[in-house]
Amino acid sequence: MASVWQANPMAILTIHSHVACGHVGNAATVYPLQHMGHEVWPVHTVLLSHHPGHGGWHGAHISAGDVTAVLKGLKVHGVLERCAAILTGYLGAVAVGKAVLSGWNDVRAANPNAIVACDPILGDEAEGLYVPDALIAFYRDHAIPAADVIFPNRFELALLSGHDVRDITSAVVAARAIMARGPSTVIATSVPVGHELATVLVSTIGCWAVVTPRLTTPVKGAGDVFAALWVGYVLGDANTAAVALGRAVSDVHGLLERAADEALKELPLYKYSPASAVPRFAPTPLKL
Repeated sequence: MASVWQANPMAILTIHSHVACGHVGNAATVYPLQHMGHEVWPVHTVLLSHHPGHGGWHGAHISAGDVTAVLKGLKVHGVLERCAAILTGYLGAVAVGKAVLSGWNDVRAANPNAIVACDPILGDEAEGLYVPDALIAFYRDHAIPAADVIFPNRFELALLSGHDVRDITSAVVAARAIMARGPSTVIATSVPVGHELATVLVSTIGCWAVVTPRLTTPVKGAGDVFAALWVGYVLGDANTAAVALGRAVSDVHGLLERAADEALKELPLYKYSPASAVPRFAPTPLKL
C-alpha cells in the first residue's frame, strides 16, 4: 500500500467546525491551503448554517463516534503516512477531543514527522468562554502536552497559562508557561500593543512579534485562516517559523482590511492571494 501513495502529495488534515455560509473553521482553512498548493483532508466537528455569532443559526454538532469513524476510515484507507500536518480547531465537547487525540496518535504512528498544530478554541475577549468549561482542563491537561504548536488568542493564552496577558512581554511569559507542558511553539494572537495588536511567536529557538494596526470589523474566522496559513507556509517555502509568521499575518491583515473597507460581514476569502516573498509586515526578533 505504501508504494501506491508515494507518488501522491503530502496532505494537511484539518479537524474543525464547518459552516455553509461564511468563512470559519474548515470553511476558512481549506481554500487558502489548497490555493497555496496543499492537499487538504477536512474532518468536521460541527456542521452549521453560519457562525452562531450572527444569530439564528441551524445545524448540529458531529458526534464523537462519527468523528472517530472518519478518522478511522483514513487510517484503514492507508493514507496517514502522507499526512504532513494536523490542524485542529473547534472541538465543542471533550468526547470529540478524545476522538481527535486518538487520531493524532494514529497519524504520528504512520508519520512521526507530522506537525500537530492545535488552535485551542475556548472563547475571546469580547464574548468570553463559549464552549463547555470541561474543555479548559482537556486542552490544558491532554491536548496541549500532545501538540507541537499552539495558536491561542490573548483570552485563551491567559486562561490556559494562568498568567495575565497585558502586552508582548507578559504574552511571552504566558507562552513559556504553556511550553513547559510540552509544545515547542506557541503563537499568540490579539496581544495589545497600545492602539495596535501583535501576533507573538515563542519557540525553543527564539521569540518574534509582528505588530499591525487594529481594525474594526465584525467578520469571524481570522484566527482560523491565520493558523492554516502559518502551517501552509511552514510546509511550503517559508523556511522558518518566523518567516511563516510574517507572511501569514500579512495575508490575514489584507483580508481584514478589505472586509473593513467594503463593510463586509464575512472574510472575502474568495479574493485571497498569498503574500509576496517580502510580506507587508515583517517579524521583529524579541530579546526576552
